[in-house]
Amino acid sequence: MRSIYEFSQEELTAWLAEQGEPRYRARQLFEWVYRKHATSFDQMSSLPLSVRRKLAAELEIGSLPVVSCLEGRDSTKLLLRLPDGETVECVGMRTPWGGTACLSSQVGCPMGCVFCASGVDGGVRNLTSAEILRQLIALTSQDLRITNVVFMGMGEPLMNYDAVVEALGAITDPARMGLSPRHVTVGTAGIVPMIPRLARDAPAKVELAISLGAPEDTVRRQLMPGAARWPLSELLMACDEWTRLRGGQPVTYAYVLIAGVNDSLKLADRLAAILKTRRHHVNVIRLNPVEHCDLHPATKEQTLRFVGRLEELGINVSLRNSRGRDIRGACGQLRRADAASRCSARQSGRHKVRRRC
Repeated sequence: MRSIYEFSQEELTAWLAEQGEPRYRARQLFEWVYRKHATSFDQMSSLPLSVRRKLAAELEIGSLPVVSCLEGRDSTKLLLRLPDGETVECVGMRTPWGGTACLSSQVGCPMGCVFCASGVDGGVRNLTSAEILRQLIALTSQDLRITNVVFMGMGEPLMNYDAVVEALGAITDPARMGLSPRHVTVGTAGIVPMIPRLARDAPAKVELAISLGAPEDTVRRQLMPGAARWPLSELLMACDEWTRLRGGQPVTYAYVLIAGVNDSLKLADRLAAILKTRRHHVNVIRLNPVEHCDLHPATKEQTLRFVGRLEELGINVSLRNSRGRDIRGACGQLRRADAASRCSARQSGRHKVRRRC
C-alpha cells in the first residue's frame, strides 16, 4: 500500500482522478490529514462511506506503530516499527517556546562515528519519505506541539538524499505540515558532494548543521571515520558554497566536546581560525554517554574554558543543553531496538580513540 504522506496535493489530485474522484477530494483529504490530524479514514466524516472504504483499501494513513514510549523530564522518545519489521527511534523535545522533533533518516547508520550509538550495527537501509514523515505524525499524536524539526536522529540524511528532500518539501509545504523552513535543520556528518546540491534543492531558509568533531583532520579521522574521507578543507569549501548559493546563510557547526580528545584550548584556537572568516554559528555540546565506547564528556570547567576561548576570539558560539538524556534520547544516543543488547558484546578496542592533551 502507498502512504498518503508520499503525495503532494497535485499528485494526490491526479491519483484520485485515476480513481474517478473529483479534484476537490484532494483538498478534503489534506484538510483531514494535515489540519485535523486524522489517523484513520473512518474519522473523515465529510467523505462518503464508499470513498473512505476505497481509500482505506489503497492508502496507509497515521503514524508508524509505536513499540515503546519513554517519557522523560523534557522529552518523549518513541521506538517505531516499520512495515518490514525494522525499528527506528525518534524524539520530541519540549521547550518553553515549543516542541522540537528529532527525526531519523535511516535504519542504523553507516558513518561509524565513535561517539554515536546509531551506528553500532552499521547501516541497514534508508527510510522512505513517508516513513520519515510518519515519525513526525507519531510525535504529534503524543500531544507534542511541534514547532521545529531537526534531522539529527538515526542515520546520515545526505546518504538518503532524495527521501530527505521530499520530506523537507512536505514539512514546509503550507498545504501539508506548514512549518517555517527557518525552523527546520538538516544535520550531517559532512557528505561533501551533497552539500552544494542540498543548497540548491532544499526549501529556502532550511538550516544546515555540520557535525564537525574536530578542527583537525587527524582527530576527525579518529572520531568520524566515515565523514573524514573528505579532508576538512573540502568540507569547509562545500560549506562556503552553501553560504554562497543560499545568499549568505550561515552554517551551524555542532561540536561534541570529549574529554582529552577535542577539548583543548589549542583546538579551540584552531576552530576559531578556520571559522572566523566564514558565516557560522558553533553549537558546543558535551558528549552524552554511549554504551559502546570508553569516551567521556569534557568536564564542566573545561567546557566553559573552551567556550570562553571561542567567545574571546570572536566566534558566534552557544553551549547547548542536552535534552532527553534521562531516557537515552539525547544527541548520539538513538539506536535500533536490538542494538543495546549487542553493545556489551562488542570489543571496546574497535572504538579506541587516542586521547590528546
